[in-house]
Amino acid sequence: MAETELVNDLYRWLYVLKNLSSMDKLPHLRKPVFKKLFKLAEYSKLNQEERDMYNVSLKNKWDAQSIRESQEIALERALTEGRIKGKIEGKIEGKIEGKIEGKIEGEIMAKTEVITNLLSLGTFSISEVAKLASVSEDFVKKIEADLPKEK
Repeated sequence: MAETELVNDLYRWLYVLKNLSSMDKLPHLRKPVFKKLFKLAEYSKLNQEERDMYNVSLKNKWDAQSIRESQEIALERALTEGRIKGKIEGKIEGKIEGKIEGKIEGEIMAKTEVITNLLSLGTFSISEVAKLASVSEDFVKKIEADLPKEK
């Protein structure tokens, strides 16, 4: 029976079992079960020293694969932790910056109101208003320029 005549699994099995001892390579039997069978047959042909070497090689392969998988898991975990930490730090920084900006804005508004009130009295010079409000004269001049002009 030729390989081309192998039309169903039963014939394929019979062919493999009959000819396994004389096969040097896997014939065109595409199913995984035949590949496993051929590997098992190859293993059974090995002497003890070759089996030991094969087993050591297989163990090394599995160990290397396990190490790679562990490294991938550790890397993914580290990346996830880094993202979470970054988000938390970003939120904290944002809140702190927001509070600082709000405080500065509030101080500027309060000083602007004090300067506006002092200027509206008309009894203080720009330098006196600057000293009383603890700001620069330029700042007082800017606020004065923004005040509505009295007619």
